[in-house]
Amino acid sequence: MAQHPSISIAQALPVPMRDGTLLYADVYRPKQQSEPLPILLMRLPYGREIASTVVYAHPSWYAAQGFIVVIQAVRGCDRSQGQFYPMQAIEMDDGFDTLQWCQTLPGTNGKIGMYGFSYQGITQFQAMAAGGAQVGLTAIAPGMGAIDFYRGWCYWGGALALNVALPWGVQLAQDQAQFHQLEPHATELGRARSRLADWLDFTPLDRLELLRDRPVGEFYFDWVKEAIADSDYYRRLNPQVYLTGQCDLPGLHIAGWADSYLAGTLQAYEWMVQQSDAPQHLIVGPWQHLPWSRRVGQMDFGPEASPQIDRLQVQWFNRWLKGKSGFDSEAPVRLFEMGANRWRRFESWPPPTRSQRLWLASDGLANGPDSDGRLLRDRWDGCGFDTYVCDPRIANPTTPYGPYDQRVVHQRSDLLLYNSEPLQEQLAIAGAPTLHFYASSTAVDTDWVVKLVRVTPSGEALLMTAGVLRARFRQSRSQPQLLTPEAIEHYVIPLRATCWQVRVGERLQVAIASAAFPWIDRNPNTGQWPASASFSDFHVATQTIFHSTQYPSHLELPLLHEPR
Repeated sequence: MAQHPSISIAQALPVPMRDGTLLYADVYRPKQQSEPLPILLMRLPYGREIASTVVYAHPSWYAAQGFIVVIQAVRGCDRSQGQFYPMQAIEMDDGFDTLQWCQTLPGTNGKIGMYGFSYQGITQFQAMAAGGAQVGLTAIAPGMGAIDFYRGWCYWGGALALNVALPWGVQLAQDQAQFHQLEPHATELGRARSRLADWLDFTPLDRLELLRDRPVGEFYFDWVKEAIADSDYYRRLNPQVYLTGQCDLPGLHIAGWADSYLAGTLQAYEWMVQQSDAPQHLIVGPWQHLPWSRRVGQMDFGPEASPQIDRLQVQWFNRWLKGKSGFDSEAPVRLFEMGANRWRRFESWPPPTRSQRLWLASDGLANGPDSDGRLLRDRWDGCGFDTYVCDPRIANPTTPYGPYDQRVVHQRSDLLLYNSEPLQEQLAIAGAPTLHFYASSTAVDTDWVVKLVRVTPSGEALLMTAGVLRARFRQSRSQPQLLTPEAIEHYVIPLRATCWQVRVGERLQVAIASAAFPWIDRNPNTGQWPASASFSDFHVATQTIFHSTQYPSHLELPLLHEPR
């Protein structure tokens, strides 16, 4: 590792855990230190040198701002001893023991902050849940993490988040094979990452050849098989189970509107606000999980969207670890308003809004790009329905999540489109829109996928947000119940939260389908658990959406009181 002219670096220092396992850490500190300094700790599974530098400044930069920075590889990763399993409960003990070890470093003032995004955000909640405040943990800054591995990470509306579980599982398995020098596994898994589309198409998911019968990657099979929320499996892994009574730490929560883990970050923030008397701040930019950029999909959100997270985190930790001013006057919630391309400040999340309903209507031909489906400001007195066929063998495809043009995946008849008239006044949507609709299916289980789209005068159909519901979980994520074929059910699907300004002359569009591949795994429509379904198990289902006085299907929008 290259030496920084003003920073000293101690590499691969052994950190003993209570069970005798040694975890290894790198320590960065200013060469010229005139006073005791606080510590910034990051714990991660990807190797110490990565240090979240895919989105954050290098640890040497943070050290140059007046911190001792500790970057540690978690159990079983890099050179650290032990066996790795994502989110395992022993990470809580390891986090506590690491905080204790940090207190033995010379030149520290005894205050410790934790930072990092994604998995590194979760390790902060784990250390906090273990009672980290007792051994110096003073503030956290989790980015794009979660406290509920099922709802906030691996499953979406009861469906497996396939484009999360498989790519991440292969990445972790490849890292494990590389760390432990397991060949040819490391090379084969590295090659597989460049052709993930082939593996996403593999069935059945619980017998994925890429990871089956290998010494790494067994966690992937647990994820695809463990489809019930609040099971013993998730209770062992979820930090939220252990956090009660351990939340009184200031938290700076960082999220992205186009991030796959957005719901998990917002859930963590809301939980901390409810449980903690300490200040909690939320920052949501337009960013994807990677990279954090002003450009996402077809949108350039302008210079205001360029992330300034490193400077914000230094201000945050200066406030809580050094006692400097800087955050006390800031509004606790800062949201980037897409479309207007500016930051908005609020006192709470979700911000105060008023509800506006738009009613679904059609003459029975709402299918595909030539849809006659409509979104009406006034409740529709007509009586109608729309029907489409869901064939999981040719599952409805998706773009990446975020403001990508949906026209490329809406050129099919196996989805319904409902369009508003061009807006006469701009709308500022902030929060989670909800679709209430009535539907029947010929299947005993199926999926419902809802998109909210912004259609520009030039015809671009940019995704604003989406929601998913696996029908068997319509009443409970922990107690599935199959459908009665052709019975009309009332569904309520909350979409992911968003913050968009929709301008005069633009249209709103609601898209309804029964697949979103590879956002979620394919439902065989038979009641069989999707993880065990082979291609030959897939059955066609006929879906009907009703909209009438008796069945008032509608979209509910959260609108800011004073749209600007």
